[in-house]
Amino acid sequence: MTIYAVQYALRPAPHSEDFATVGGAIVHSLVRADTPEAAHAAAMAYFRDDGWELVAVEHQPSPVARAQCEDDPEFLDAWDEAEAHGECHLFHLWPPGGEDDAPLH
Repeated sequence: MTIYAVQYALRPAPHSEDFATVGGAIVHSLVRADTPEAAHAAAMAYFRDDGWELVAVEHQPSPVARAQCEDDPEFLDAWDEAEAHGECHLFHLWPPGGEDDAPLH
């Protein structure tokens, strides 16, 4: 299997416990899968289960080798987590109105 890197823009779903306090997120996902489509599907299932809605796919799934992450300890740890457990998602959150002063919901 391959580790795919993909970046998403998300917002909390109305039923999410984060809805009142989080305006949105940019999420860097590393997912172990057979195809880019399977990586995207796995990430989307995780986000739905965790109470997030897709705003945009910022960067399509692309294969990433461990060596490509060696200069960034956070991404290297995320790559190792994805290899060991199937996926890792790094959330960069902002409060409502915090990203360009425009709330996503």
